[in-house]
Amino acid sequence: MSTPTLPGRVPVWWVRQVRRAAGAPGAPIGAPGAGAGVATAAHDAGTVVVHGVATDERPDGTVVDVGGLPAGAAVAAGRIGRVTMRAGSLQLLTVEVLGEHAAAAPRLVLVERVRRAADPVTTELVAFAHEHVTARATALGTYVAAGTVVTQADAARLGLRSADQVGALRWCPSTGQVLEVYVAPAHRRRRVAMFLLLAAEGTCAARGWPHLWGDGVRTALGEAMLRRLRYGVGRIGALTRLAPPMTPPADAAGVPRRLLEPVD
Repeated sequence: MSTPTLPGRVPVWWVRQVRRAAGAPGAPIGAPGAGAGVATAAHDAGTVVVHGVATDERPDGTVVDVGGLPAGAAVAAGRIGRVTMRAGSLQLLTVEVLGEHAAAAPRLVLVERVRRAADPVTTELVAFAHEHVTARATALGTYVAAGTVVTQADAARLGLRSADQVGALRWCPSTGQVLEVYVAPAHRRRRVAMFLLLAAEGTCAARGWPHLWGDGVRTALGEAMLRRLRYGVGRIGALTRLAPPMTPPADAAGVPRRLLEPVD
C-alpha cells in the first residue's frame, strides 16, 4: 500500500497512563470519575488515560507508557487530545480536544457500538450534538457532560436515535483500517470528523489496538478532508478510486453546495 506523506503533516504519538480507581457508585451520567453513567465497582482496576502528542519526537502512532518518558520530560505543549477508559472493562469514558483547537472543537457526546456479528468485527463511534443530548438528559432529571462516551444502554435511556446523529466513524479494530467516516450535511466544516478521528485513534492507543489507517478508496469530500488533515504520517493510501457521495438525497435538500462538494 502506498502511503504518501503530505506536506505539513505532523506525527501523532500517545502517552498512556493508568490512574488509581476514583468515583462514587451511582454517580450521574458524565460525572467526574463515573464515566458513562455506570457506577464504579469496588474492583474497578482504575482509569486508563492517553494523551495524543503532535510532535516529531517519536514516530507516528507510537504509544509510550508514562513511566517510559525521560525524567522531567514535558509534553504539554504538543498535546492535542485526551481519551479516558476504564482499565478493567475497557469502557470508553471521555474524549477531549486539547491545545490550539480546543476552543473551536465541537461539543459532542459519543456512543460506542461494537458490531460483533460482522466479519471482521467492527467498532463504531457515533456522535450526537451535546445540546441535543442535554435536552434529553434534562427531561430525565440528569445530565451528560460534553465529551462523554455513553453506553448503548444509556443512549437508549436518553432516547438517542440514529436519525439524530451528527457523524460516525467505523473501523476494523483488528487491523486499524477506517471503513467509513460520515458527517451529517448540517454539521460539516465544524471539525466533527477531526473529533471522531481523535476519539478513535485515542481508543486504539488506550486498548493497544493497531493505529488507524485508510486505503485508496474514498469520496471526493473524504479526499478533501484528508488533504486538510495536519496530523498523522504515512496513514493514507494514495487515491485509487473515487467512491460515490454518501449523502442521502433527502439529507442534501436545501443544504449549501459547499457542504456537499469539495469546492475549495
